[in-house]
Amino acid sequence: MTTGNIDVIFENMKCRRVTRAFTGEPVTDEALFQVAQAGRFAASGGNLRPYRFFITRDPQRVGLVRSFSPGMLAHPPAIIAILIDHDQYQRQWVSIDPSMIIYADVGTAAQNMLNMAHALDLGSCPVSSFSKSGVREALGLPAHVSVEMLILLGHPEDVERQVNPNAPKPVTTRELTSWETFGKHAPG
Repeated sequence: MTTGNIDVIFENMKCRRVTRAFTGEPVTDEALFQVAQAGRFAASGGNLRPYRFFITRDPQRVGLVRSFSPGMLAHPPAIIAILIDHDQYQRQWVSIDPSMIIYADVGTAAQNMLNMAHALDLGSCPVSSFSKSGVREALGLPAHVSVEMLILLGHPEDVERQVNPNAPKPVTTRELTSWETFGKHAPG
């Protein structure tokens, strides 16, 4: 990979923001497929990919999902629900106790999807505050499937951003990183 590609990828990650206001413009099949494909290529424990993706653009269904989702502040034109198929998971992990790896896999898939949406000039917003059973019913999913995260997608509405004076102070990479000894924030 060339340095130019690395710069483009890193810039995409640095400037991606959560979108909480969308235009009514629909999201194309191709864009939704590309976002789902980015999720499919995420790192996965044991390469098992226990997640599944459910896409809906039906305004009635989106509204119903919203009614079960206090964390869903926006009215998106599309939602991708990241699911876990527990029957499939148990078949693949028959000899291993269930672990947190499925939730790490959901997170890696979601992050790839958010970055791809941004690269496609789409706005996105991850939502984890919702009634799992309510959203499962709203989407018409079987009982052995759980909804783990919602990715709201659409074309971002131009909204003037204001700095919240009570917002947490930005954290630097240096502050988050220890080298060789916990709390030592520089190499060498």
